[in-house]
Amino acid sequence: MCVDWERLNELKDDIGEEDFADVATLFVSELQDTLSGMQVATAAAEDFHFLRGSAANLGFTALVAACSRAEAAAKAGEAPDVAAVKSAFNAALAEMSAKMPDLAMAA
Repeated sequence: MCVDWERLNELKDDIGEEDFADVATLFVSELQDTLSGMQVATAAAEDFHFLRGSAANLGFTALVAACSRAEAAAKAGEAPDVAAVKSAFNAALAEMSAKMPDLAMAA
């Protein structure tokens, strides 16, 4: 499972049904924008830190884990696994598509 549905529903409850789609779409869009141009050679620890925070807000657990590993690698001067981060993001969107097709299509 790539999405913590309890966390995502918690976010929905916190901000209200009416505003949830806009806020979640913004998070997904920002994740997509950051990931779309990311390359191993230019990815920085700060990029993965940003992605991890947004992913945590949405309950994208697999993406949080992939970003944590990539951030640690970047800080250690090692090549981060950008492909794993992108794969985790795509898996979370695929899982969401059945329950929240509008949000998954925002990316």
